[in-house]
This record gives sequence, C-alpha cells and structure tokens, in this order.
Amino acid sequence: MYFNFIGSKRFEIENLNNIGKFVESYPDFQSIALNNEKELHLLLQLMGIEGVEFQYLNNSTFPKYWNLSNFKLPEYNEKEFDQFYKNWLNLSQKENTMDEYGQLIFLSELSKKWNKLNHRIILKEC
Repeated sequence: MYFNFIGSKRFEIENLNNIGKFVESYPDFQSIALNNEKELHLLLQLMGIEGVEFQYLNNSTFPKYWNLSNFKLPEYNEKEFDQFYKNWLNLSQKENTMDEYGQLIFLSELSKKWNKLNHRIILKEC
C-alpha cells in the first residue's frame, strides 16, 4: 500500500483524476510503502502529528486523503533524522534497509520547503 506525501501552494482535487496531471501538479511528491493505515498513523504519531482524520475521495487511484495543512512537518537535521529513523524501526518492527531509509529521508530534505506551502497532504494510492 502506498501513501503519497505532497506539499503545494494549491491543492485541487481535480488534479488527482489523471496521473499525468498529478505528477505535473505535485512534482516533488514522495511515496512511502506501508503495510496498512495503522502504520501511517504510527508514522504520523512519531512525527508529532495526531488527530488527523481522512477524507474519502471519489477517485479510483486515490480513494482517501489526510490533510496535514494545519500541522508542520518535522524539520530534522541529520542527527535528528537518524534518531527518528531508529525510533521508526523500533516501533514499526521494519527492517533496516536502504529502501526503508530512502523512503523516509524526504522528511529531512523537503519538510522545510513544504512547511512554507499552504497545503501538506497524504494520498492513499490503490
């Protein structure tokens, strides 16, 4: 199961109706492979984001989304990210792999940029 994190000045549901339009509208989206929504909630909790409810979409590619726009993403430096990652591995019981590390590194690279934008969204992908 994939969850796509995006940051944008404008978020328009219509941009989700076509994969090409989605990629064009949100070119720096980041996909994370998780086993289920419970893992997503665990990840958000570890990031200090709690109480975010999902919204259903009438979309075959993206059936749900979580709007994090009222929250700031953590802006980790290298040391802080390494500690976050260790905590993630411990709580999620995931293996320490380059894939696992690589799919979360955007939190130290894009959070600062995305926190300056109006919208921070997570899209569940079918």
